[in-house]
Amino acid sequence: MKKTGAVLLLLIALQFLFAQAEPKPKLLAGPVVGSVTKNSARVWIAYRGKGQNMLILGDTAEKKVYYPTNVNYITNNKGDIALTMDFTGLKPDRVYNILVSIDGWGANARYYFRTQADTTVKDFNFLLGSCALMLPGVGRTVFPGAATWIFHRMKQKQSDFMVWLGDDVYYLGKDYKSYEGMFDLNIRLRKSFRKYRTFLASQPHYAIWDDHDYGPNDCGKEYSLKDSSLKVFKGMWPNTYPEGVQFNGNYFNFRYYDAEFFMTDDRYHRDVSGDTAGAFLGETQMIWLKSKLMMSDASFKFIAIGSQVLNDNNFGESYSEYPVERAELLDFISKNNIKGVIFLTGDKHYSELSKREWNGYPFYDFTCSPLTTPPLPRRLLGAYHNGNRVKHFDYGRRNFGRISFSGNTGNRNMKIEIIGRGGYKKREITLNQNELMKK
Repeated sequence: MKKTGAVLLLLIALQFLFAQAEPKPKLLAGPVVGSVTKNSARVWIAYRGKGQNMLILGDTAEKKVYYPTNVNYITNNKGDIALTMDFTGLKPDRVYNILVSIDGWGANARYYFRTQADTTVKDFNFLLGSCALMLPGVGRTVFPGAATWIFHRMKQKQSDFMVWLGDDVYYLGKDYKSYEGMFDLNIRLRKSFRKYRTFLASQPHYAIWDDHDYGPNDCGKEYSLKDSSLKVFKGMWPNTYPEGVQFNGNYFNFRYYDAEFFMTDDRYHRDVSGDTAGAFLGETQMIWLKSKLMMSDASFKFIAIGSQVLNDNNFGESYSEYPVERAELLDFISKNNIKGVIFLTGDKHYSELSKREWNGYPFYDFTCSPLTTPPLPRRLLGAYHNGNRVKHFDYGRRNFGRISFSGNTGNRNMKIEIIGRGGYKKREITLNQNELMKK
């Protein structure tokens, strides 16, 4: 009896000791670089356990170390933490090594980024795409992970940054039914797919959402967990969002030399389809967008939206389902002759360039999709017709886009390319900034 009592006491003591011990710190995913300016950067990692100096930057020129000046994070019920760190006081046109150190975990200096140079005009390029279906776990046997090979090809292009145009991940039924499900899927994808993980660490990323990384298929403002979804998305993509409750939603803008990007939210304020006078972007976001467009002096002004803008073929979702609000936006741009506007869209599971004259303004809409999702059999489903498509500028297989800029101030050229999964160019067109305005 005494022996049994002693064993019980020992077990209780061991349980107490283990309960008090902190779990060993572990890096789960990352790094992911987000917004980068001349003097600042945002970097994301996910980890478990407690640690100090989670991430620092090393200036390769001055051999100087930078610590985060601000941090934000979200967590789940397992104690996993998705941490976004702000770094300020950086120098223009400098390479910064990303050093991750979580107590005894070690350091990682394989990844780096470059801040923008202190100039208003520079030749550069960026990648873009949408619809990245990846299934971790047993789902990979149905949809093999080999589809992520496209991310290796994208990394090889060595672009300046990546623009994600929605459906950046795919929530399935169990995922979008809870905050925990959405949080966990994002982390699992960044852990499970090496080529995807490596591409995320290779350059800055700017992202909007569409229905599949927001909630159920084709949903809008009626989605009951939209605020949880918003919290998860902003906690996973380290972009710089406007502050204040009046800006509620998933939208922001950023500048890269003489190009400005207006990353919009086509879900949070979206009315049910069929209400032709209903909201698509919503009143507050529309006021924000108009104001930003009027203030911008960029040569090129990209408006990123999850759904197509100029295509009226009525297959799937598009801005044409909300004709009152779409006309309001296109009228505003054309009447004020806001030069250099181009729409960037996703969702369709095929790529194409559309052009439409609206009150004398030549609008372009570059739809870029899909990255890994199975392509759409357009002709079979009646989706091929688009009276506004630029002739011969479409592609129906997995692909990504690249947009490059060159030329002198006042005469800048923009080259749009569709690049196939294997890394080879499939379509190309060049537009001059002076073509993107009313004559």
